[in-house]
Amino acid sequence: EALAVDRTDGISMSFADWRFNLRSSNTEPVVRLNVESRGDRFLLNTKKELIFEMLNNKN
Repeated sequence: EALAVDRTDGISMSFADWRFNLRSSNTEPVVRLNVESRGDRFLLNTKKELIFEMLNNKN
């Protein structure tokens, strides 16, 4: 469960050890995903792949 959700610029969700922002670019026809963790590259890659999987399943 997310600790915080913000929809000001796309959607941002913060969790205990990681967070992400998913938004449309203002200058290009693309969607940008930024994922951050507290120095845990494995967690970062795992969560990034999970988000990609969820987005691909929507189509």
